[in-house]
This record gives sequence, C-alpha cells and structure tokens, in this order.
Amino acid sequence: MTLAAGRPSRLLVVAGAGYGKSALLEADRPEGGVVRAATDVRHRGLPPGIPWVGVDDFDELTTDGQADVLRMLTAGPDLGFGIASRTPIPAQVRSSLRVQVHDRGPVDLALAAYRIVALLAEEYSVTDPEAAVAVRDLTAGWAALVHFAGDALRRDPGVDLAAALSQPGSAAAIWIASNVLGGLPPEVLAVLGVLAGLGPVSQRCWDAVAIASGSHLAQPPGVVESLRQIGLLVPRRAAGTTDELVVVPAVSAVLAQLRGGTTQDTTALLAAAAAHESEGDWFPAAQAHALAGQARAAARLVTDHGEAMLRGGQAVGVVALLDGQDPVDGPESLQRIHADALRMSGELAAARRAFDPLARRADRQGWSAALATRVASLHYSRGDFADALEVLDRVSVAPAEACVEDEVGWLARRVDVLWMLGRTTEAGLDAARALDRAARSGSTDALALGHLAAARTSTGALREAHHHDALRAALTTGDAVTAARVMSAQTHLLLASARYREACVIAREALRMAELSSPTGLRAVTLHNLGEALTRVGEFDEAKWHLDRSIVHCRRLGPGRTAMGLLGLAEIHRELHHEEQGRAAYLEAVALARDSGDLQVLVPALAGLARLTVELSPDAARSAATEAEQIATPDLLPVAMTARGWVALARGDLIEAAQHAARGVASARAAQTVDLLAEALELAGESAGDPRDARIALQEALSLWDEGGAAPAVARVEVLLGRLPGADGADRSRAREAGRKLQRLGILRVHGHPVTADRGAAAAVAIDVLGPFRVSVNQMEVPLPAWRSRQARTLVKILAARRGRVVTRGRLCELLWPDDDPARTGHRLSVLLATVRGVLDPGKCWPPDRYIAAGQTGVRLDLSRVALDADALIRDAAYAAELVEAGDGDRAREILTSIDTRYGGDAFEDEPAEQWADGLREEARSAWVRSVRSLALLHGRAGRGGEAVGLLMRLLIVDPYDERVHRRLVTSLSRSGRHGEARRAFERWVEAMSAIDAPLPDAAVLGVVQAPAHGPSVLIP
Repeated sequence: MTLAAGRPSRLLVVAGAGYGKSALLEADRPEGGVVRAATDVRHRGLPPGIPWVGVDDFDELTTDGQADVLRMLTAGPDLGFGIASRTPIPAQVRSSLRVQVHDRGPVDLALAAYRIVALLAEEYSVTDPEAAVAVRDLTAGWAALVHFAGDALRRDPGVDLAAALSQPGSAAAIWIASNVLGGLPPEVLAVLGVLAGLGPVSQRCWDAVAIASGSHLAQPPGVVESLRQIGLLVPRRAAGTTDELVVVPAVSAVLAQLRGGTTQDTTALLAAAAAHESEGDWFPAAQAHALAGQARAAARLVTDHGEAMLRGGQAVGVVALLDGQDPVDGPESLQRIHADALRMSGELAAARRAFDPLARRADRQGWSAALATRVASLHYSRGDFADALEVLDRVSVAPAEACVEDEVGWLARRVDVLWMLGRTTEAGLDAARALDRAARSGSTDALALGHLAAARTSTGALREAHHHDALRAALTTGDAVTAARVMSAQTHLLLASARYREACVIAREALRMAELSSPTGLRAVTLHNLGEALTRVGEFDEAKWHLDRSIVHCRRLGPGRTAMGLLGLAEIHRELHHEEQGRAAYLEAVALARDSGDLQVLVPALAGLARLTVELSPDAARSAATEAEQIATPDLLPVAMTARGWVALARGDLIEAAQHAARGVASARAAQTVDLLAEALELAGESAGDPRDARIALQEALSLWDEGGAAPAVARVEVLLGRLPGADGADRSRAREAGRKLQRLGILRVHGHPVTADRGAAAAVAIDVLGPFRVSVNQMEVPLPAWRSRQARTLVKILAARRGRVVTRGRLCELLWPDDDPARTGHRLSVLLATVRGVLDPGKCWPPDRYIAAGQTGVRLDLSRVALDADALIRDAAYAAELVEAGDGDRAREILTSIDTRYGGDAFEDEPAEQWADGLREEARSAWVRSVRSLALLHGRAGRGGEAVGLLMRLLIVDPYDERVHRRLVTSLSRSGRHGEARRAFERWVEAMSAIDAPLPDAAVLGVVQAPAHGPSVLIP
C-alpha cells in the first residue's frame, strides 16, 4: 500500500485503549505485510523481505526501546510501516523519526453516527433510528464503548445508556476504570473528576481547578493536550467558530460513580465556575455553582444569561438546572427562559403549561414581543401556523422596545409563519422592516435574525448574501439556534439550485448545530434537508435513516410537522418504485399537510402522488396533479406543472404533456429553482415531438444534474438520451452503463421502462429485422390482421432495408407489384402508405409524415423517430471499432458483447430470395462478424481463451471459409495448450481452403512437424 506513487505507507496512530488502532493496522496492511507486537520487534528484529510492518502496543516499550524500533523502521527507504500507541510518543523519541509519517488519532478512528447505525443493526439487532445518535453522543464514537452500549441496548432497548455503562461492577465501568482511567496520575484524575460534565475543558479551567485543589505542582506538562491525543478529551463543535474540548460523556458518568455521589471540593468547583465565567461560558459556570450548593448563584446566571445559554444549545441543561426549583417564584424573564427551554428541549406539553401563566398575565397587561415570539414558536414547532400568527398578532404593532433583539425576533418569526401560510407579500414587508431595524441598531444578534428573515423572501444571489451575513453574525455571537436555521435555509437553497454535493456538506453542519442547540423542530428540518440531499446523490440508505429520525422528532411535535419527513420517504420510495410504500407515505403527508395548511409540503406531496400512481389510478393521479396546480404558489408551480405533464404523457397525450412541460420550464426559470427546471426539462425531452428538441432538453437537464452531483438523475437522463431515435453508439454505451448504475442503486425503471431496455423497447415505433420481422408500437407488437395486406408489411420491410434513404415511388411500385401496370400502382401505393401510417400511429396523434416521409423524390423511413435494430447494430459496431482502435478495451468489450447478444439472425430471414434485402442483410452480418472477431481478440488478450474459442467456432458455423477466423482459432487453441483440438481445427481449415481452391495454410502455425494421417500433405502435430 502506498500513499503516493513510489512512496511507502508510513502511519502513526495514537489513541486510548479500544479506539480501534489494531484494527486500523490490519486494515492498512498491504499484501505481504505483517503486524507484530512492539516487544517482539524490539527483541527479534524485523522479518526479512517484507514491504510493510505494523508495530502494535508501541507504548509498552521504554523510550530507549521505542527509539531502537524507530531506527529499525527507518533504516531503509523502501519499508512501509504503521505504529500504534496508547500514549503520545515522547518528543525526544519522535524527533528521531526522520521520515514523513501520517498521524492518525481518536478523531480519525471515532465511529461516525451512520457507521454506528450499521454496527448496532448487524451485531446487536438494534434498529431504533435514534439509538445510534444516543450512542454516538455518549461515547464520542469510541469503538469499545460503542460495543458496550450496543450490548446494553440489545438486552434492554429502553435502558438509560449512561447509567448502564457507569453502573458499578458492570463490564463497561470496570473496563473504563482500568483501561482508561487506571493509568492516569492521581492529581490528573482529581482535576478531571471536577471538570468532567461541566462543559468545555480549557487550559485556564484546568489550571484554576488544579490550583484550588492543591495539585498544580504535580501536574505533568501539557496534560490537557495529552488527554486530547489519547481521546479522553474530544473536540465538540461549539456554537461559535471554534471547537471546544469535553470529557467523553461515558467516561464522565464513570467518574461521577467513582466519586461515590459525595460532594466535590467546593473550592475547586467555585474555581471552575469563576474560570468559566471569565471565558463567557455561562452554562458550565452555573452548573459548577449548582454542584457547589449555590443554587441562588446558578439561578442568577440563568436569569442574566439564560437567553445566551439557549442560543448556545443548552436548553436541556437549563431545564435540568431549574429542576426542583419553582421558576414561577422568580422574575418573569426566568419563567420565560424556563418555558422556552422546555420548548427547545422538545417537552412541548410542559412548555405549554409553563407559558400559560405568562400568557394569562399578558392577556391582562399586554403582550410583549419577546413573549409572543416564544409562544408563537411553540405553535410553529407543532406545525400550527395559523395559531402561531394569531399569537404574534396580539402584539398589534411591533413596539420600539429597549431590547431590539426581541423586536427583530418578533418580525422574523412573523416572516416564517406568513411564508409557510403562502402569504409571501406580507412576509416580504415584515422582512424588510426586520432588517432595517436590525441594521439601525447595530446589534449582531439582531442582524443575524434580520438577514435570515430577509433571505426567506429574497431570491438568487441576494438570498445567498443574506444567508452569508446571517451566518457570520450568528457564529460571532455563539448563536447555535440561528446558525442552524441559517444553514438549514442554505441547504434548502442549494437543493433548489441542484447543488447537491454542497447541500450534503452544509446539511451535515446544520444538523450538528441543530443537535447542539436542541430545538426538536429545527432538528427535524435539518434531518429532512440532509435526507433530501443524500437522496439526490444516491445515498438512499443513509437518507432513509435521517428521514426516519426526522419523523421521530416530528411525532413529538405534533402530526402537522410529520408530513415533511413522510414526504422525503415517499420521494425515495417513488425513486425506487416502491409503489405501495410510497403511496401510503404520500397519502399521509397530504392529509397532514392539508390539515396544517403547509403548502410547502402539500403541493410536492400531491405532485409526487400523481406521478407515482398515474399507471394504477390515472383519474386519481390527474385529480391530485390538478389540485397541486390550483393551490401552488409561484415557487411551487413548476412542481405542479411537471406532475400534470407526466400524467398527460402517461395517457398518451403528448401535446398536453409538452404544454405543461413548457409552463414548468418557464415557471422554474422565473422562480430560479434549478432542480425544478431540470425536472421540467426531462418532461420536455420525453414529450418532445422532434428527437432533436428532445435531445436539447435532455442535454440541458443532464448538465444541471451533473453540475450538482445528482448521480441517479444523471444516470436516468443518460438512459433517456440513449433511447432517443438516432442515438449514436456513444450515447447507447453511456446509457447501458447508466442503467447498470441505476440497478446498483436499486432503481429498476426509468419513466415506466426497465433501465435495461434499449431504445427500441422504449421507442414509440420500433422495427426489428434481425431474425423474425416484427414491428412494435408503444411496446406492443403489431398483430398480422392490423396490416390488412401482405404488401403493407413488405412496404415497411423495403423502407427499413434502405435504412432511412429515399426509395422512389416507381421503384416501390415495381417491387410491390412487378407484373401490374405502373399507371395503376401509383394509386395503390398511396392507399398502402395511408394503411401503414395508420398502423404506426393508430391514434392519429401526429402528422402523417412523422414516421414515413413522402415527397416528390420518393418515400423514406424517418429513423430519427423510428428505432431500427439493424441500424443501431451497424452504428454500434462502428463505434466499438473506434474504441478498440483507441485502446479502450473495457468499453469496447461491453458494446461488442451487446452486439453479439442482439444479433438474432440474418436480416429479413423470412425474405431470403428478395434482392432488396441483400444490402442490409450483408451489411448487418458483416458488422456482426467484425464485432465478434474483435470480441474474441479482446477475450484472448484478457486471458479468457475459452470464451474467445467459443466465439470463433460460432463464426465458422456462419462462414466456414473465413481464413482469419480459422487462423485465430488454431492459434488460440495452441496457446492454451489444447493441442488435440488445435490439430482438428487445423484440418478443418485445410479442408475448407481446399474446397474453394484457396492457398493451403502453413502448418508452422502449429509449431510441430508431423505427417497427417489423411488428406492433403501438410504439417500437423
């Protein structure tokens, strides 16, 4: 294994026990490499002749032993190695490592949440969608702890994981105490015991606690950094612009148990509180005061800085801090903070009870913007948008309050609610007021909310600029809630812009912020957005997981919000053609969104339902699509128009489908929604009357999908392009590869046709002449009675034999009625043309010359609209030959194999004596023979001699006098050691050449001199 060409892989892994260091060494071990214990390498040396060695348990060596092993590993320039250690390598030892190494640590080894999903399901049969997140949060992805948690969940799915892993005497607690904490110096353990669970562990906090506990003189240098290197302290994304270090929560729980529930040293706790306050970490400061028994000081901090705590993601912690107290006895601001903390924690019923006395007082004394915003947010979280607006409107005019943040927050929440209700004009006015008030105030908190509100009602570059300014302001002030909302809005914009790779990145960051900041509704939105982005890039399994999680959160909020996640799941089911599952999800989403008035969900759900059910229930599909159009706002109109177009196309009404596609394209361009534009362009391509127009529309859709990383959509459009009449070999080659990609994703159909169907199977009119003659219209073979006469079929055959070239009317009459008077056959030809056109277009949907063009010069088959199997095979053969010439054997082999499979026999085999058939018959046969020869050659080069021989033998059955095939067959058999078969093949070659008086082959091709038993005098083995 190499990290770069010519450079051996050299890896240094430092992490605590159970992080997976040994597993990483085994995973990185290249062929021929070995993994050995460090003590074994130290005493026995390196095994000779190996390209790579893994050295495990490096920390068990003394510093001298470590230096010796490093000298062994770096003695030669070509040896690769990996080193695994539980403790950081001392600086004096590391300095002797004079080669470039790649460092890996706990962050690199930690299991991400989605990896934990698979691990829990496969090894512990745990499938709860939220379980993996709970395990990740508790263990920080520490592999050994993940397995302990999985075992606890298998035994009791409802277990308190923190309690289970820290319970005295449990396997997990014993392992943590001995393998994680056991090697720490007592003075380090003492400080760690105070700081664990108190939020970020900075060097200032560590020093303050060490001094207060009297252990600072015994502290080893760089202790915080060392604890980070081994993974006991792990980075956690903070609400601001930098990460912070915290103790792994599972380890904190064990430390709490080791303290035995006794009160910690008050002096040390107060020192920690003071250090946190000095750094503006208000919540851990309040926690430290509470643990020190100073509840009043903790409440004071919550009263003074509770809003900042909530914005920083500490809602659950604030609720816990106030547990046991009665905030009703405190100031109104503390009551409001407590109620809002309950809301953001997802405890909506408790939040409603906490808000009730505040609301009753406000009904008597007047509603403040601060209270109205928070009560409205409770309704908004549940999807009760009308109730939310009613509460906001109790503040009749936005008051010029002392707290500008409350005024701007009130306006911003009105913008959200009005937008969800489809009242976009009013939302725009309030957004402008919010931004103006924030800008005049200069408040960074207010600016974040003002720009976010303005972005909601803006479009294009202006919206992106507002998002940028809002995010910068939110991160500056540590406002995780607003930051998550901004990134969620950015994700939505990226999705609408079809920039799916970027959307995945931003959506993951938005989810991290939402998980940090706690609001259940915000988590649900970010989960849905991430699920949609992953769906677009083809990561369906992970997308389903996030959408399942979104639904779990939404059900806690109320039925109205659940529609969003159900819509996401329904879209995946539609993509994968899971009709029943998709139908159920769409119907539930429609019902819930209709009740809540959420048009952003209702319109796409109706449209998706129409597209999913159009084949099974065309009337119901049409009704759903029509309703979507009637209620759609301008930004949602493309969704409805596209759905109506697909419904019309399924009914065979191409004109109506094309009209809806045009409206969809126009409305999508007006709304600047690139994803909806690409969807409408696909419909335009499928409903276009002219293949050239179809290609233009599909190529534009392909460009939009490809630029954004929408892998399934790219493959889908490539399949459609390969199906177009007139598609060349390159198009069809890409279509076949795209079909295989879709199959690997679980997508088996594209717009009603199997992904493996060639363009003939998908074309409206397809003519097969290789083998039995067959004409299909709309995938149904035309029965014999439909032709009315034999001459009608013969006319189509003659035109097909000319491969789109013009045949004069006189020549057609001569071929069809050779013995009749030419003066009478002209009229017969006109009648016959009308009959054939009626067969190819039974519904008379198109002009008469759509498939058969007739003019002054003659008649021709329009191959830009008709799929002819022989024409496709001949052009594919030419394209494959170009690939062989260019050295692209893999792609050529795929096309050549397809050609061999599709060659069902000579063209017009039921017309063996007709001279008009000879040209195409010979051309198609020659193309097939050349292709099979090339395929045999490629198989031989790839070492698949058996397949090559089989192809050559088949060719000789068709043409026993093909000298090139004879020579290649004998050579192939000889090279593969099949000398008896080679001798017999050589004899057949000789006999064939003798039969046509051709020069006899040279026996030197066999390489052995021996007289034949009979026949001509030649050399054989």
